[in-house]
Amino acid sequence: MEAQEIIRRTHRIAALVGFSVLGAMALYLVLVELIRSKMAPFHGLYPITDPQAIRNLRYLFYGLSAASVILARILQSLLLRKKPGDRPEDLLNKLHRTSLIMVIMSELPALFGLILFLIRGLYRDFYILLGISVVVLFIFFPRRRAWEEWLISQT
Repeated sequence: MEAQEIIRRTHRIAALVGFSVLGAMALYLVLVELIRSKMAPFHGLYPITDPQAIRNLRYLFYGLSAASVILARILQSLLLRKKPGDRPEDLLNKLHRTSLIMVIMSELPALFGLILFLIRGLYRDFYILLGISVVVLFIFFPRRRAWEEWLISQT
């Protein structure tokens, strides 16, 4: 099989995973809106009344979201390091694996927002963290041209 065809097929799989993650985020949005409309007013499944505890919970989940984005960027550079014996097939596998990890990690802020919403009904925080996830997914989404340029620069 031709090298371009292998790159195209491998990229297609990574792109499909990226679109699946985007679809999952859309499902989170639908879920939040359904819960908000059917259980209005929704104050969460775990009634926390202490304002300081709520604030700390929000800080925790925003901090986890920021840490996941930073960790994703660091992991990307570590996982894409070329080793002396890497063949072009190894580089493509490394690029594919790294792309999948980055796409999946971009979903974490949305998950943290969904957890905040389910625990305490904090829908604004969900929307903020969902927006961050969409932006991070856009940044880390596998682009075929970038893959080809990276593979050429590494060989």
